[in-house]
Amino acid sequence: MAYFNHSFCKSWLAVGAAPVATTPTAAFTAGQMALVDGTTYLVDTPANISAAGHHALLVGGNFHASDSIGNNPGHGGYQESIKSKGINFRYVSRLGVAEPVAPAQASAKICVASNCAPCGSNLFLRLDVKGSPALRFLNHNAYAIGDSSGDAAANGGPLPGLCCVTGQDFLDPAMALAAAMQMVLADPIVKPFIAEGNPTAAATVTGAATTGTLFDGTYFAVDTTSAGAGLDATFTVIVSAGSISSVTVVTPGNGYLLGEVLTIDGAEVGGVTVTDDITMSIATTSNAGITVTIAGVETTYSINEVLNGTYVPSTDPVGDQVSACATVVGAYVDTKFGDCSFDTRDHYNKEPVQIIASILDETGDPCNDCGVSVSKPGQMPQTSGETVLRQLLLTERYMQNPFNQGNKDSSRIQEIEGFDPIKGAVNRSANYQVYYLQHSVPRFNNPSGVFDNDQYLYEVFVDPADTAGIANMDALWAAMSAQATVLGNIVPVETGL
Repeated sequence: MAYFNHSFCKSWLAVGAAPVATTPTAAFTAGQMALVDGTTYLVDTPANISAAGHHALLVGGNFHASDSIGNNPGHGGYQESIKSKGINFRYVSRLGVAEPVAPAQASAKICVASNCAPCGSNLFLRLDVKGSPALRFLNHNAYAIGDSSGDAAANGGPLPGLCCVTGQDFLDPAMALAAAMQMVLADPIVKPFIAEGNPTAAATVTGAATTGTLFDGTYFAVDTTSAGAGLDATFTVIVSAGSISSVTVVTPGNGYLLGEVLTIDGAEVGGVTVTDDITMSIATTSNAGITVTIAGVETTYSINEVLNGTYVPSTDPVGDQVSACATVVGAYVDTKFGDCSFDTRDHYNKEPVQIIASILDETGDPCNDCGVSVSKPGQMPQTSGETVLRQLLLTERYMQNPFNQGNKDSSRIQEIEGFDPIKGAVNRSANYQVYYLQHSVPRFNNPSGVFDNDQYLYEVFVDPADTAGIANMDALWAAMSAQATVLGNIVPVETGL
């Protein structure tokens, strides 16, 4: 079946628990995945198959709802289970699991000190937008420059607090930074690619509670640990009359998702570690893009709040120890088509937009004297549903069942040829876990020496939300690794691929 007998890849989508032992392949339901004896075609364990001296087959239930095209018996066999070539555990060269990787937006952060905006001069910022989204949309990379004099049009009115009063030496850095960043974000060229703030910053929490004892008091800037990927959020916790009266954000951190569970060490709130730990979950996140630090205390604001009255600017930022940071994130969203008009040639992003922030002096040269800029690259999701669907359709093509596309009647032909259940089975918005099996068979009779072995790569995709499917594949891969070891072929299951 392989067109390329030395580098062939075949793909399956696994759904749910494995069929029970001795189930024939003809009884597999759509997406059921198991190891089958290559002689009896019944579900069995790697140990039993190997003991019988048979080859094993990796088999998945077919998603086609009809065995024929248009009920024509001359075009049948479409519901037959999808089988690998024979697997000999002595020749399994690699087993691996690639966990799903969530996407991460690119971000850029600029921080300025209290003396970075002298009265009578401007603070200049530059923001570069790069990467394939910009090249596809604009045909070139782009940048925008903003300055602390601000843009009344972008603000929707005059910007207060941007003029120094008598005796004032430095403009409040939060005001200068907010005005310049607002100007950048309003630029019509870069505006489609960037947004204010950090959308994964903690804003509010809910459900704060402990199974231990609460001790009255106010606990400032308490650290947290997260059950997810969030980092660096701190909170002020007030306990009154033996109960938690409030939990407020001090440092919003980043990387948080709604519902993510946070833990405050009991020792931080007058109690004992573990016994008196407080748990809570993220209720809302914030896009607040400006973090102001006054005498060591951080507070977050949106650009609008800084420029239009919520924030009270300092007339002596040096004496008041005022510093500020502004954060922007990549925010480009590409066009996406639904299943009905799906085409494997449709573009989907494999590279996030990249943004680079820098501080300039009044001549336009980079300035590193009083400010710091940090840019963090983004991360596209690994093994997204878009990739999974394309791989499954490629496997269908290897089986002489090509996916019809590019014609005015393609959507009808796809329905007739049974592709709608395959498209419907893949969640194109999800990130899938992938199980890999590489199988290399030495050729013992190869006088020409042209080819050393036949190598095949099998990949099985599982939605991480399908706990039964994950458990089935974990157990199957572990069993194959164990049997290979019994036969003297040490093949551990690799993770983090």
